[in-house]
Amino acid sequence: MFVFLGRRRSAGMILMLSLAAAAAVATPGLAVGGPGDSPDDYAHLMPVSVSGRQAVVQLQLPREVYLGARSNDLRDLRLFDAAGTPMPFSLVERVRQEQVSKSTAPAAVFPVRAPAGARQGLPDGLQIRTREDGAVISVTAPAARGVRDELASLVLDIQPPAQQAGANAREKERPAVSALALTLPPALDSYNARLALDTSDDLQHWEPLTEAPVSWLVNSQGASVRKDRIEFAPRRFRYARIAWLEGKPVEFAAIAAELVTSTRAPQPWENVVLSAAPGKAGDDLVYAAPLAIPVQAVGLVFHTQNVVLPAQVGQYREQPGLKRAGDLEPVASATFYQLTQNGQGRVSGDVEVPLTHAAQWVLRPQAKLLDRPELRLLWKPATIVFVAGGKGPYTLAFGRDGAQPAYQPLDQVAPGFSPPELAALEQARSGTPIRQPEGTGGATNRLAGVFSRREFWLWVLLLCGVAALALMAWRLTRQLKDESSGQPPA
Repeated sequence: MFVFLGRRRSAGMILMLSLAAAAAVATPGLAVGGPGDSPDDYAHLMPVSVSGRQAVVQLQLPREVYLGARSNDLRDLRLFDAAGTPMPFSLVERVRQEQVSKSTAPAAVFPVRAPAGARQGLPDGLQIRTREDGAVISVTAPAARGVRDELASLVLDIQPPAQQAGANAREKERPAVSALALTLPPALDSYNARLALDTSDDLQHWEPLTEAPVSWLVNSQGASVRKDRIEFAPRRFRYARIAWLEGKPVEFAAIAAELVTSTRAPQPWENVVLSAAPGKAGDDLVYAAPLAIPVQAVGLVFHTQNVVLPAQVGQYREQPGLKRAGDLEPVASATFYQLTQNGQGRVSGDVEVPLTHAAQWVLRPQAKLLDRPELRLLWKPATIVFVAGGKGPYTLAFGRDGAQPAYQPLDQVAPGFSPPELAALEQARSGTPIRQPEGTGGATNRLAGVFSRREFWLWVLLLCGVAALALMAWRLTRQLKDESSGQPPA
């Protein structure tokens, strides 16, 4: 009897192990080391190509990513190499590259004379006349009384070039000055001095900027060496004053200011136009929108001419247990229009709104609707910075329910990169998006993913093992029955 129970217990253990193995394979992740994450798990795939010469590259997210992603923070975004291995990437706002241009502008030079030995500062009673735009007309020193005057300093009026004067009229838009280039009078070949440079914006208050030596040297063979520039960190100012710390003051034949202008490339906008459906209250119109879009501006697209429509745009206020429908939480209120006057079209611009993610937008007209306008949503796309490792080409995958975020901090993807270096990263190229069969990326696909190629063979091996174990259990059971009945085992 002891042997009978022991063998039966062994047969039971065999069956339990078989069931446990089947459950391990039937449960995604237990037999293969965690939930699957491959391009087949996502509803949309987009090829991405790089030159292969740079380790870290960037890609501005295409419009299709925002239309197909299923989360408001793009947590279902992935980047795979050709072997299906996930690649590290960081999701950042677009790093705009600054474009630096240099130009020169002649400075109007006004000599300031003072009694001998009085070289510091401007003499008392100095009169400086200016035009309405601030341009210096004249600099007049007080009349000397029996004292010989000599050159003490130079006052400079630095005006932007004519093509920049209109755009840089205001102080904050004035180009920065990075250096002053000096030209000696024709009668001088060699000259040495040490100069002090002060700056001002109102000709009343002066701030020291820098001190610099200048020199022109000519040898007997006519070769020359010169240091004819006063250089400093770019700074915006309108007026400057040159005074001599060492050397004899001279009136330079010309002084030119070297200007530096930095402009940022405008950040592009993406947009999508949505069709209307009836809302919950009154003349409300609702628009189904992709949740991933970070809406930053809205506008209306009319299908008729000469229409003016004051309206509110927002979302219905959802409160648990509240049966009342139609409460609107507006994010923008404006008058939208499309008119033709004197043969010229006039269309209302887009209205900026606080950054909003919403699966549904509501338009509440404040006047009678003549048609159902479409709603335009606008946003500024983000950029992914990624390490071009593995084997290309790469695949951008998106569109999966319940995915966990995969993006990493920027310093873990591009460590030590400065903002100018990030802005200058190579731009990857995206191809035509591919939509996978219906159900991909959701719960249905996660169940169907169990039957991937690798797991198919695991199932085959498991079924063979279960069949063998079942045969062994059957034979053991037959043997136990034969022993209990006293018959010789078959």
